[in-house]
Amino acid sequence: MSALLFLGLVLQVLPSDLPGSQDDSEEIRILLGTDRGSLRVSGSQLELSGGGQPSSPLHSVKGVALRCTRGIISAGAERLTPPVAVEAAGPLRVLGRALRGQVEVHCDGDRWLAINVLPIESYLAAVLAGEMPASFPIEALKAQAVAARSYALMRKIEAREAGRPYHLGATVLSQVYLGLDHEDPRTLAAVTATHGEVLAVGVTPVEAYFHASCGGRTESGAAALDRPLDYLRSASCPCENRSPYAHWRAELSATDLGKAVGLASPVACEVISRTGSGRAARVQFRSAQGGVRTILATQLRTAVGYQKIPSTWFEVHREGNRFVFEGRGSGHGAGLCQWGARIFAEQGKSYRDILEHYYPGTTVERIY
Repeated sequence: MSALLFLGLVLQVLPSDLPGSQDDSEEIRILLGTDRGSLRVSGSQLELSGGGQPSSPLHSVKGVALRCTRGIISAGAERLTPPVAVEAAGPLRVLGRALRGQVEVHCDGDRWLAINVLPIESYLAAVLAGEMPASFPIEALKAQAVAARSYALMRKIEAREAGRPYHLGATVLSQVYLGLDHEDPRTLAAVTATHGEVLAVGVTPVEAYFHASCGGRTESGAAALDRPLDYLRSASCPCENRSPYAHWRAELSATDLGKAVGLASPVACEVISRTGSGRAARVQFRSAQGGVRTILATQLRTAVGYQKIPSTWFEVHREGNRFVFEGRGSGHGAGLCQWGARIFAEQGKSYRDILEHYYPGTTVERIY
């Protein structure tokens, strides 16, 4: 994809919404949630517009409950054709988050989809605080800002090609987005300092994955994410003994583990193959009845829960009726290691140095 085509797909000029920044040049659409029932939207001087037509301004109310019924949105006595845009004189509050920009509500039958539409630079200021401690050195925060911007814009292109009304979710499965209450002066500074910068190979932006702590060596994109990308190579990292994830221990009952992997009464569990970085690749379970179940270690983490087994860099043994996993690192291990970035920054490395280490062969390019 050429740089001009990339800009043609994603560039939209919007008014600045980020204190201290240049004009924001990108819009991003974040899925906050979806459900049946009513969706409460609060704010000062609310205004709604549905199907491209404005409704009566709701200047006298502090909130409105929206409900989808057979593809039509009701707001009190009004019936509006989706999508319905909700704006306010200041921040909006939806699903426990204070938000910049507007909220757009779509219907899928009787289910609503709440989408926050805002400038990407404002979005990134909140993402940084959700993904990396604001107390980290500024060069680490700037590296995270460029990686998060690159990831968001690539997801935006994919969403447009797929015809989705939103670009990313708001959870760890996309990028953690908690709204403007989680902005911080240091994250704002990191976003402003890197305004419009993305990682690229030639003229193509990259999928800049990142994680909390690799445990001493990052994982390849192929092994961690089934993304065999040349810039997601395994690399050394100084975080091995410096992060809170230098060593972790998790205990799971045989019953719970068996339910997660679909094997009744497992009595044995072992790692039967490992990746080039030393992480578990495939894990085998045996039951008391002689049944055998072999799954990918990445699938095991998904089945059990990412918080219970923080990474695939582990050993496992049985103690009584429980299986004990002992390992290091947190996250999938590919791309930028946030704790490694912190240590590199403390050693005097710039954010460009940090990005070059974790994404070899890429360059930092300003696209707007």
